[in-house]
Amino acid sequence: MRKKYMKRGAALALGLLLAVHQPAVSFLPAMEAAAYTERTASISGTNVNVRSGPGTTNSVVTKLTKGAAVTVIGEQTASDGALWYQIRFTGSGGTQTTGFVSSAYIKFPVAYTSDADFEAYLTAQGFPESYKDSLRALHAQYPNWVFTAQQTGLNWDEVIYNESIVGTNLVSSGSISSWKSTAAGAYDWNTSTWPGFDGSSWVAASQEIISYYMDPRNFLDEHYVFQFLLQSYDGAVQNVEGLQTMLKGTFMENGSVQTGSGTSSGSGTSSGTDSGSSDGPGASTGPGGTDASGGSGSSSGSESSSSDSTEVRFESPSVAMSRNQTATVASSYGPGMDLGGSGSGTSSGSSGSVTAPSSGSSSYAEIIMRAGEQSGVNPYVLAAMIIQENGINGSSSISGTRSPYEGYYNFYNIGAYATGSMDAVTRGLWYASQSGTYGRPWNTVEKAILGGAEYYGTNFVKAGQDTFYLKKFNVQGSNLYKHQYMTNIQAAASEGYEMSTAYSDEMKKLPLQFKIPVYNNMPATPCTKPAVDGSPNNKLGGLAVDGFALTPTFNMDTASYDLIVDHSVASVTVQASALDSKASVSGTGTVDLQSGINEIKVNVKAENGAVREYVIHVVRQAGGPTYTQGAGGLDSGVSAAGRSSQTSGSSQGDSQDMYTGPGMAIQ
Repeated sequence: MRKKYMKRGAALALGLLLAVHQPAVSFLPAMEAAAYTERTASISGTNVNVRSGPGTTNSVVTKLTKGAAVTVIGEQTASDGALWYQIRFTGSGGTQTTGFVSSAYIKFPVAYTSDADFEAYLTAQGFPESYKDSLRALHAQYPNWVFTAQQTGLNWDEVIYNESIVGTNLVSSGSISSWKSTAAGAYDWNTSTWPGFDGSSWVAASQEIISYYMDPRNFLDEHYVFQFLLQSYDGAVQNVEGLQTMLKGTFMENGSVQTGSGTSSGSGTSSGTDSGSSDGPGASTGPGGTDASGGSGSSSGSESSSSDSTEVRFESPSVAMSRNQTATVASSYGPGMDLGGSGSGTSSGSSGSVTAPSSGSSSYAEIIMRAGEQSGVNPYVLAAMIIQENGINGSSSISGTRSPYEGYYNFYNIGAYATGSMDAVTRGLWYASQSGTYGRPWNTVEKAILGGAEYYGTNFVKAGQDTFYLKKFNVQGSNLYKHQYMTNIQAAASEGYEMSTAYSDEMKKLPLQFKIPVYNNMPATPCTKPAVDGSPNNKLGGLAVDGFALTPTFNMDTASYDLIVDHSVASVTVQASALDSKASVSGTGTVDLQSGINEIKVNVKAENGAVREYVIHVVRQAGGPTYTQGAGGLDSGVSAAGRSSQTSGSSQGDSQDMYTGPGMAIQ
């Protein structure tokens, strides 16, 4: 069956009638460029910016919500090479408005002709219906691609629960609040802050953003599907030319490495910065709107950009980001592997197991190609990892100048996790300096690339974690949810996109093989990306009834209280204060009492709109207490218990079991 549908050829490529997320321009006849024909379309993103011109440096005209109907009346290329569509739409009051939207957020209806063989194959593989439309679209474009359903046998809710354990997955501290966890140990309610993992740059990811990035259905387009590509080496498919395409625009593009000396020359010399560059438009996108490049252009506050280049937000996987912008989604310090954990020491390699020439010079592409051949790993995978770990300008992990480990290199940031005495980069370079397996010490650029590739091939690809997705989310084998290469929730999608750039149109005609996880009891539709911002703190800092004592004593995590008053008490005065100054409180003041049980509700509304309810049950009965001067009152109502139920210190746990920053957790 597989061979049969693979041979049906490209004739189906123009035949699809389904709305897909990938830019539909790839389905257009080449001759259409001569005279642009208006086309109906819709907005595929959430709260999408419409700009006055092509590119994120132009002002925002308005915003459109997902599904909004538009007419595409033209297209232009922005200065960074990204395609933007000029659109016309009906605004408020029926007025016709025009503007520009990134092509990544425009969805066209496309013609579809059913392929009975492919339909039968999808069913035989066990792909749910919710996967099929996207796979049909990919099959129409690339009829030789092979999609295998990885039936994990795992229940979706169980997977999300385990991956949501605090510290397992992290997001940039500059992310919007709905991407950040408020679970115990992840959020300090007293200060309305998120304690950092690896300093302040990375915080615990929310269950909602974890669900989004773990749901394979969100990533079945021509770029992000590459996170499911099998990673074995194949010299017939992978070549230096593909690597050179992938390395374009990075520190490795024109650099050459003196083999055996550890020095680099040309424009590829690492800059020695601590993180990937956020050069170019929109390294960080705020909640106000989205653009292909992330959108931090001059938009009167609708997007926010961070001065800290580690705080990069990765946009929707349906977004075709520019080549430069995708490269900025780089981990600050990388995987931070615990080398004492399961699976990390299984190699029988010795100090000299990695072969490298002792003289001469090679390009980065040549060295990475050789690393792939020796390790059995797709060299495009290795290149994507290096870019993910070090950014487009390089990092101090590979500068060779980081004190006190000058002359050592760690291209994959193996062993780079923070300890009590070392930060992540220093720990990784310490590991690189040690004699041992995988060709260490890594005292040359070449040895670091070759040795790190051997490590990855042995402990991940050959251990069944043979896609970017499985490297990030270990949902196979006996070590579930452990031995995960990094904690950066966005890493697999970012690396997949990076790798997709290495495959030319001709290479994409080959029978590439993708292994796509399927879970039991998945939601009927793909999990959406959370978009709400603002403080989530909706807890009280104090609650009291003037002249009376509540039972139990106030605690910000206790929602229900009781109070008995004498029948003569006709009213009570309720006082409350929010922990967060950005929250609002309602239900306070003087409340008239009825006979019997009275229920007084005090609501706290957080800046992000979340509401928490506290209830005071007041009973009027004969012989109950009457007003006592000085009793109750807000000051006395704020007990120590009210502020002690959450710890405000670091939630990092044992650094030997959890990798900080965008690093990984091998346990």
